[in-house]
Amino acid sequence: MKKTIYKVLIMTVLAGTTACTDILDTAPYNSVASGNMWTNEALTNQGVAGVYEAMRSWGVYGASSYGIPVVPFECLGFSGEAYRSIAYLNGGAGPGDTFFSTMWSKFYEGVHRANDAIAHLPEAQGVDDESKARLLAECKFMRAYYYTRLNELYGRYGLGVPLYTEPIGTVEDCDKGQSSESEVWAQIEKDLTDCINEPAFPNRYTERGRACKGAAYALRGRAYLMQGARYEYNNASGKVEKTTIDNSLLQKACADFDKVAGCGFGLFQGGYRELFTEANEGCNEMIFSVQNYSKPDYGSRMQLMAGTRSAGDKSGGTGYSQYSVSPALVDLYEKTDGTPFDWDDYIPGYNSTSVQNRIVYFLRDTEDKNGNKVNAEIISWVNNKLPAEVKDLYLPYGNEARLTAAYSNRDPRLLYNVIVPYSEYVGMDANYAKAGNMTPVVYSYRWPVKTASHSVDAQKSLGIVSPFDLQQDGNGNAEFAYRHRKFVMEGYDCEYRNDMPIDEPVLRYAYVLMMWAEALAQQGDLAGAAAKVNMVRSRKSVEMPDYTFTSKEDAMTKIQNESRREFVNEGVNFYEEMRWGTLRAVKYSKYGIYDPAAHMCTGQQSNGNGTVAWSSTNDYSIWPVPSVEIEKNKNLSKTPGWQY
Repeated sequence: MKKTIYKVLIMTVLAGTTACTDILDTAPYNSVASGNMWTNEALTNQGVAGVYEAMRSWGVYGASSYGIPVVPFECLGFSGEAYRSIAYLNGGAGPGDTFFSTMWSKFYEGVHRANDAIAHLPEAQGVDDESKARLLAECKFMRAYYYTRLNELYGRYGLGVPLYTEPIGTVEDCDKGQSSESEVWAQIEKDLTDCINEPAFPNRYTERGRACKGAAYALRGRAYLMQGARYEYNNASGKVEKTTIDNSLLQKACADFDKVAGCGFGLFQGGYRELFTEANEGCNEMIFSVQNYSKPDYGSRMQLMAGTRSAGDKSGGTGYSQYSVSPALVDLYEKTDGTPFDWDDYIPGYNSTSVQNRIVYFLRDTEDKNGNKVNAEIISWVNNKLPAEVKDLYLPYGNEARLTAAYSNRDPRLLYNVIVPYSEYVGMDANYAKAGNMTPVVYSYRWPVKTASHSVDAQKSLGIVSPFDLQQDGNGNAEFAYRHRKFVMEGYDCEYRNDMPIDEPVLRYAYVLMMWAEALAQQGDLAGAAAKVNMVRSRKSVEMPDYTFTSKEDAMTKIQNESRREFVNEGVNFYEEMRWGTLRAVKYSKYGIYDPAAHMCTGQQSNGNGTVAWSSTNDYSIWPVPSVEIEKNKNLSKTPGWQY
């Protein structure tokens, strides 16, 4: 049955059961125990569902409000770009920023729900012993997951986070200081080991929406990897100055990663693009995911946040393009022969052209092959964007083809993940949807276009025929940036733009292989590490040439770049850049030919233009214990490197 966990929640809410409302709406520092939650089988299942439900509304897609409670994690890393300025990205966030306190609360809400379930499940009424043991293992996995996120963000460099393993009663009970980072990891390992050793805990569930033994192996392996390979970033120098390796822990990581396949998981071979669709969200590659359902408040906001104005739902609601794909990431996709991409190979002189003037290469054609000019209004759009000093570089016919060639014969994942200029996307039209016309519309991503509301009928009046201009966000003249294709539904497949049904992967087998490769490389097994990466590269529909690694440094560079290409729009990249100590170097510094927050070309944003700057006063490589928590709990220590 599809999305069993969240169907339990939905049915409960629709039935008006107050017990579920109590547990789901409880804040982290209120009582999360419900007097009758564990008194029968149905309520017990609801209580466990509530432990999972705490994962919702944060992660890759964030929430409907761009700043509060959560911004999309994807735009915080190398692979994504924010539409508007965010305090954490522009250097202005301090310990009092609501972003840090909101995330702290959300993580601990999950911990406290798990603790309540773990304490009460053994005495749950109307539930057989085997089911109790299975549900207990699920809740221990979830507690380990929430603590993993807390420890890797707030508990780095030995600091740790407060460790609660029992239910809390009142706010006064939340008086613990930080346990050490190693103590938190030990608790995570213990919980996951209990899961793995539990006979009633299945290797892999047939229904989706539940943790399983394969997920426990993957998460414990990641915990060992994080401790076994420590990339010691120094904020004073702005770089990783040393890597500390513990081979015994890395061996444990590899052993756990090796067990995942035996639990029934592996690489999906039905096509990379097809992997990220509703039809295949339960395939053997998806180890653990946030379950989404096409029902208000139970779906992902991906369609809204990452979709363009040409992506939307059956009611005529459209996407907002609130975050985009970074151009540095797009350039990272290799040619199909495995050699690096270089703009100068396609447009000689591109790299030496000033950032402002590169706009000339992205402008649409104003003539056809026979020299016939397009509509005069379209020509005026182009002329208004064309810098006078590089006017001779513009090709009235051939500008589009020249640019398109740069995206051709590249790693296939580029076009699976990104809507690039002059490629096609099958979308919708808001006016047509509102009129009941559900015929999908084929678009081409041309630029410039008129406005965000450049409807199909308006385009027809200018002589534009299918494929029509992709509709973008922005005022006056729509903006131009690489757009997400992965997870953005086509046509009218999406019922609600705020609640898209495609699941958000947290752990998938390709991720396990990439972490496994890293653990092998750091132990000096370069051939073994390359073999794991090559499994990802050689999968059906990707089929990129095999890598060989010549050194640890070469291995890490290729593993990191492969991870960046593979996990676009999955929220993985931010956590990995933080772990590798590379976030400042690749996000907040000049990377290749791009300045921080560089869009495809300058001048394209009508508003927004999110600034990116490393803080001059705070150490962004670790998140601070929020000021509000310090005020409530005097036993908490302030995070070193942050000004309170």
